[in-house]
Amino acid sequence: MDRETTTLIAPACACCPTPIALVPRDDLGHGLAACLSSGQLYRPEGQGYTPADMPALESKRAAPSIRIDLSRSGYA
Repeated sequence: MDRETTTLIAPACACCPTPIALVPRDDLGHGLAACLSSGQLYRPEGQGYTPADMPALESKRAAPSIRIDLSRSGYA
């Protein structure tokens, strides 16, 4: 049986003088990762990562079910 040795290299940022390993941001989706030092986001592109902007966040809030008339004097 032949064995192959694979070396895994964590993706690193390009924004710091000494590159730091990127941390995956599963909460943002799209495979984004962040630099712990600067907060810069990176997105996967080809075999590496490239700087990215914050994606548009989707609101998961429900519309209010009760309307209150704040113009009434009892609320002042």
